[in-house]
Amino acid sequence: MSIRKGRLERGSLESRVEILEQQVELLKDLPQRMAGVEGRLTVVEAQIVQLRTETNSGFSALSYAINRMHTELMGRFEAIDRRFDAIDKRFERVDKRFDAMDKRFDAIDKRLDAHDADLAEIKRRI
Repeated sequence: MSIRKGRLERGSLESRVEILEQQVELLKDLPQRMAGVEGRLTVVEAQIVQLRTETNSGFSALSYAINRMHTELMGRFEAIDRRFDAIDKRFERVDKRFDAMDKRFDAIDKRLDAHDADLAEIKRRI
């Protein structure tokens, strides 16, 4: 059994050495592969920096546009408020004129009532 055991161990040892040699061969390529990864990482990093710059520029432009629209809208609302104030003042003047006309009509009604009473008295006498 010792002869068989020796052959198995030798065979096993040889296969293990082969596996180790293959792994060492793969590790030889590792620095070159890492350099490639570093190169790609540098490109990705540059793209991220560019994206960050473009995003900041975009948000700045958007913020400027929103602020400009806000200012414009507020100006328009203030103009509308001024127009409504002017209309309110016109209505107040019109209301005062109607009140004055109502007082005139009330005075005319009293005078007509008085004339009606006079005419009724004259009719009654006749």
